Amino acid sequence: MKLKTMKKTMAFTAAIVGSIALGGTQALASHHFETTLVQQKPALNQLDNYVFASERPDHTVFIMNVSSTPKEGDDGIFASEALYNIHVSSDDKFETGHTFSLQFDGDKYTLYSSDTPNGPVGEVGSKVGEGVVGEKAELSDGIQVWAGVAKDPFYGNSPSLHLLRAQLNSGQPYDPAIWSQSGGKSIFVGRKSAAIVLDVPNSMLSSTVRTFMTTDVKQDDDTWQQIQYSANPLFSHIMLFENEALKEAYNHTRPDMQDDIKPIAAARISRAATLAKSQDDPIKYGNEVADQLVPDVLTYKTGTKATYSATERNGRPLDDDAMSVVLTMLLGTETDQKIPNPKLYTATFPYVIPTTLD
Repeated sequence: MKLKTMKKTMAFTAAIVGSIALGGTQALASHHFETTLVQQKPALNQLDNYVFASERPDHTVFIMNVSSTPKEGDDGIFASEALYNIHVSSDDKFETGHTFSLQFDGDKYTLYSSDTPNGPVGEVGSKVGEGVVGEKAELSDGIQVWAGVAKDPFYGNSPSLHLLRAQLNSGQPYDPAIWSQSGGKSIFVGRKSAAIVLDVPNSMLSSTVRTFMTTDVKQDDDTWQQIQYSANPLFSHIMLFENEALKEAYNHTRPDMQDDIKPIAAARISRAATLAKSQDDPIKYGNEVADQLVPDVLTYKTGTKATYSATERNGRPLDDDAMSVVLTMLLGTETDQKIPNPKLYTATFPYVIPTTLD
C-alpha cells in the first residue's frame, strides 16, 4: 500500500471510530445534506450521478446533479470558491484516467482536466475551456459541456423509505406494505436541481471506466477540503445506518480508502435481509453485496448500453428506478417503491430537461 493511501485509510478509520462513539441521528433530507457546510450552502449538495453512452457515436456522458434548491443570487445555483469534480478512472487502482473539474464565477465557469483520477484535493490540471451557465459549450478535444438548472430526474418514495429505516433501526420485521402508503406520489415531483453534463470522446477513456464525483471547497487559508463524495445512488443515505458523523467521514474519502466502510455496509445489508427473511445466510449475502458496492464507484463499459439493476450495473442511465434497485439489494428481495417513473430526461444533449428558476 502506498504511504499516501495508508495515511488516508488510517485517518478514515479514526473517523469511523469517532463517529460510532458519537452515535446515530436521523438523516435530514431525501438526498444527501450530510455535512454541516452543505446544510448551510445547498449549492454544494451532491445529489445523483449518471454515466451512459452519448447520442454522438464513440462518446460517453457524465452527469453530476447538485443542489436540490437552486435559487437566484450569489451561489444560488453553483457555488463559487468550490470545485465540482467528475473523476474517471481507467483502472481499478485509481491510478490512471482523468478528473474533470468545473469552477464557477457567477454565470460563467471554467472546465479543467487533470491526468489523474485520484489526485490531491483542489488539484485541477490544465484549462480545457470556458462556458456560460444555461448554454451548450463546445470545448477542445471534442468535449461538450452544459451546466444549469434542470428538472430533477430522480424520483423516490421518501416517506416509505423513512418507515423502512425506522423498522431497521428498531429491529421490526420488514413490512412490504409500507411502499403503498405514499399513494404513488413522489416528493420529488416539480423539484429542480443544478446539473453538470459532460459529453467526452471515448478516445480519452479506457474500455472500462470507474466514476465517482466529489466537491471541494476553498478554505480561509487557501487550501482545499473535499466535503462530499458520491457514486452509487443512495449509498451513504441507506447503507451507512443512521449515523451522520459516519456519513460525514465517508464524504471525505476516495475509493482507495474505503475498505473500512465495507463491513459497515455489509452489517447494514445483513440486518435488513434478516428482518426481511429473504436469505438463508444473511451474513454471506451482506458481504457479497458490500463487495459489489465498495469501493463506491459507477463502473461502465464505454460504448455499451447503460443499465442499473440489482443484478447488473453498467454505468447508470437517466431512466433507472434507483430507489427500487438499491432497496432490492439492501433487503435481498425484489422491491418496488410503487412510484411511477416521470421520465424527466431526453435522448439528446444535454439529456436533462433545462428549466428556469421561476
